[in-house]
Amino acid sequence: MSERFVVRPDIRGFSVFDLALGQVAEIARIPQQALSTEDAEHLAELLNQQPIAAAMQRS
Repeated sequence: MSERFVVRPDIRGFSVFDLALGQVAEIARIPQQALSTEDAEHLAELLNQQPIAAAMQRS
């Protein structure tokens, strides 16, 4: 099973990228970018554990 959320480098650190939407993931309308490596990896791991329907509601 492929992952929907992946970590990508950005200018100020790392972003969590939503492959389904083709953009940086948002939580409460806040783009998840400029994160530390550890924070981005942890967040992507958590988001990838969510069921698909719940992930789509966040969009």
